[in-house]
Parts: sequence; C-alpha cells; structure tokens
Amino acid sequence: MSNDGRNNGLTMIFAFFTGLLTGAVLSLLYAPAPGKETRQKIKDTSIQAKDKTMELAQQASETARENVQQIVDQGKESVQGLVDVGKERVKDASNQVKSAVETGKKVSSEVRNKISETIPGLANDKKSGKKETEEA
Repeated sequence: MSNDGRNNGLTMIFAFFTGLLTGAVLSLLYAPAPGKETRQKIKDTSIQAKDKTMELAQQASETARENVQQIVDQGKESVQGLVDVGKERVKDASNQVKSAVETGKKVSSEVRNKISETIPGLANDKKSGKKETEEA
C-alpha cells in the first residue's frame, strides 16, 4: 500500500493507538489475574482505545477542514486583490494610450499646418483641390 503524504496524521494516530493497545493487551496477559477477568480488561481497554482513536480522528478531521477553508478564503482574497490591481493597471495603460493618441493628433495637425504655411501655394492647392472635388 502506497502512502503519498495524505493522511499522515491519521496514520500516525492509528499507529500510536495500535501500539498502545498491543502493549495493554500484552501487559494484561502477563499480569497475574484469572482468565475471565483478564479477557474483560482486554475488552474494556480495546473499547477505550477505539473510542479515543475515533475522537482524535474526528478532531483531526475538523481541524483539517477548518484549515483548508481558511486557506481557500485567503486564496480567494489574494486572487481578488490581484484582479483589482490588474484592472487598475489596464485602466491606467488605456488612459496613457488615449493621451498619447490625442497628443499625436495635435502634433500631426500642428506639423501639417506648419508645412502648409512654409510651402508657398500648398495651402491654395488644398483649397482649390477641395473645390474641384466639390464640383465633380
């Protein structure tokens, strides 16, 4: 049987109580008492060991369940925080791109205006080109 790390706590508890039960049974067998009395002691001890094992297993199970839930909750909070940070960064990047596009449009317009002002007849050609397209 392979144990890949799961249930290590339960395995340890089981091994401990198995050893405890074995020791108790052996001590009762070698103790000077009548057979009927010894068998009753073995029965009582095994019942107590079983009950204690079940109680400890239940406690271990509840503790594990609580720890898993706590880890899940922390994971959800971390993921939500990362999502919020990501949304903020996307929003900031979007605003920067919009600002850069607007700046590019303004600069492009200014450069076109300067070029049309510095080249003689270009401004007139544009106006006459517009008229020609309107007439056509």
